Amino acid sequence: MTNIQRNLTQVISISLPKPVAQKLEKERTARGQSRSAYITSLINQVAEEARWQRIYKKGAETAAKFKITSEEDIDKILHAS
Repeated sequence: MTNIQRNLTQVISISLPKPVAQKLEKERTARGQSRSAYITSLINQVAEEARWQRIYKKGAETAAKFKITSEEDIDKILHAS
């Protein structure tokens, strides 16, 4: 591993119940990924899901605030002079 790669990664240690570790091995092997790559993709997926949930929540709050109930309401807001 080069110095650049070492600076971009951090080694961590985790303990998993054996059945979970076996699932991890099965799934990551099926995808042809290393443990690190597989766990990284899972964390990124969860983070992205949480981001979209925040966006959805903000959208719902905005819709309620402005009484938006349809796409027609959005068009009216966007094209109001």
